[in-house]
Amino acid sequence: MVGARVPGGSNSPQGGCALKVEIVGVGTELLLGQIANTNAQKISQGLAAIGVDVHFHSVVGDNLKRISDVLQHALERADAVIVTGGLGPTPDDITSEAIARAVGVELKRDERLAGVITDIFRSLGRAMPEDNLKQADLPVGAAPIAPEGTAPGFWIEAASGLVFALPGVPWEMEAMLAKTILPLLASRIGAATTVSREVMVVGVGESRTHELIKDLVAAQSNPTIAYLAGRGQVRVRLSAKAPSEADAQALIAPLEEEIRRRLGSAALPGTRGSLADRLSAVIASRDVTVAVAESLTGGLIAAELTTVPGASGFFLGSLVCYSTGSKETVAGVPAEILVRAGAVSEETAAALAEGAARVFGANVGISATGVAGPDHQEGKPKGTIHVAVAFEGRAEVNSVTGYGDRGNVRAMAVTAALDLARRVLDA
Repeated sequence: MVGARVPGGSNSPQGGCALKVEIVGVGTELLLGQIANTNAQKISQGLAAIGVDVHFHSVVGDNLKRISDVLQHALERADAVIVTGGLGPTPDDITSEAIARAVGVELKRDERLAGVITDIFRSLGRAMPEDNLKQADLPVGAAPIAPEGTAPGFWIEAASGLVFALPGVPWEMEAMLAKTILPLLASRIGAATTVSREVMVVGVGESRTHELIKDLVAAQSNPTIAYLAGRGQVRVRLSAKAPSEADAQALIAPLEEEIRRRLGSAALPGTRGSLADRLSAVIASRDVTVAVAESLTGGLIAAELTTVPGASGFFLGSLVCYSTGSKETVAGVPAEILVRAGAVSEETAAALAEGAARVFGANVGISATGVAGPDHQEGKPKGTIHVAVAFEGRAEVNSVTGYGDRGNVRAMAVTAALDLARRVLDA
């Protein structure tokens, strides 16, 4: 191998301490948004599992100078760089040359690797294009990684750091990552893992969530705290690094308990699954059946409920009453309510929920009505949302204000309706 700076050696942490990694995706198609950079996601997940810290993601197009510049910059701020893409046989596959330039060595053909590539084509009964031998040209001092398809990878230790080069084809990259890179890095840093748990928060916005736990965020070390905001919900992610999963879970547990205490009923129980999953557990514990009447959401509440395996055991059906007339003729909303309060009102939401339960003979009725926009309706502004749950002879209504485009307003209405049902049934 080339050079003197060895990650895991005297110039970088070991024994479970932090090893800084940068992931570089090569390919103009990534910059153009023609494909998603799923390789970076998979690599980050794999590295987290062995306790390696990813500090940066970079993407660069198929340009020799720009790739080399990005790699040199990456090696200045990371102990190791993992590069994906640009290892094929075509003229725009220039990653090997760029790595050689970045670490200051020449390219040299690896004759043994050339033989491996030739044998792959022979085993497939195909003639090998001469251009494929380009894939055996490696930076001097690099160690090849056996190809999973036809593109080999390699890794090299240079004075500036450690560089891994992997194919851009996801299944080829993932196999090399699992078989070679993760074991090698794990051996350098010692036993460690990073574990994450999430607290799902519904009915409380990101700013209010932060207000309730900001002192914990300010004091964070290990575990760390991060917010992942979604449509009508916030996920508070807790991540801890430790020698074992059990040790990491033990670090997270008291912090999670305190966060849940402060957030109260806004924090959903459990750490996995969607809001519909959590609601289905409550429904099962109450042994009730559910029906839905939807206006604003146009069937989205029913669609979300039926993502749960076994939903047929509790979900009886849905009415989509989008027009004002159908609210009366299908769901049985009294004409007097529609005239006096309007189709977008708390009274109509309550009557829709009661109508859903009555039509299907369900124990629980859920409804949503509102204004998705862009225009006002009945003098009510875009973002007006009324959801209701009918249960045990009464209807409870919650009104919230949505924002964003039509899709976001409708998604927030789904979240509000499912969360209201959870709260009513869990009371």
